[in-house]
Amino acid sequence: MRTRRSFFWFSFWVLGCGLALALFSRLMLDMAGITVSSDIMVRVFGAVLLSMGVSYLVAARRPSFAPLYLASVYTRFSAPLIVAFTAVDALGALWTALALRRDQAALSIP
Repeated sequence: MRTRRSFFWFSFWVLGCGLALALFSRLMLDMAGITVSSDIMVRVFGAVLLSMGVSYLVAARRPSFAPLYLASVYTRFSAPLIVAFTAVDALGALWTALALRRDQAALSIP
């Protein structure tokens, strides 16, 4: 019961993300600071999310979909791994920026 309820509400998150990307892709890209030459693939991805959201909504109403609930836990936990890679990239950029500053300071000392 609780698992299905959490999956039910998650389906609305997926539906909302899909709707936003499918209908307002340019706005979503601008808000994220992403520039692309064409937003058609973003709209296609939004349509895929809409389809997934509907599937999740239907699955949330069926106890027999428990394997899908479990699979979604693993796939949904993979998103922070992408963010972790981004954090490592950001730390590397910070390191390089600090090294540049130190190198420039060392060159300016007579």
